[in-house]
Amino acid sequence: MKQNRSDASPLHRDREELKEIANALAKLVNRSPEEITPYLNSLINRLSQTKDNDLADASFYETSTHEEWSAEFHSWVDSHKGKDIPVLSDEAMSRESMYPDRW
Repeated sequence: MKQNRSDASPLHRDREELKEIANALAKLVNRSPEEITPYLNSLINRLSQTKDNDLADASFYETSTHEEWSAEFHSWVDSHKGKDIPVLSDEAMSRESMYPDRW
């Protein structure tokens, strides 16, 4: 009696799916499944590494929680306290001075 796919372990299901894919590719390119399998494994490894690298390349803003972002922002604000940074005048901060062509 054939085992139902849903009854098989996840690892066994993955292996069976890889065999099916290798067999389908073998028919397409007129090669044996044994020749296809190493390329298929290499492709799967590269794709999974790309996903990990994409996550590593994502910015802090894209990956942080609201709490992490807020804590980092407050830390940045606190890092400027006590420095001799001139305060901008009300005139410099007015909308009219920021967008002179609109007023």
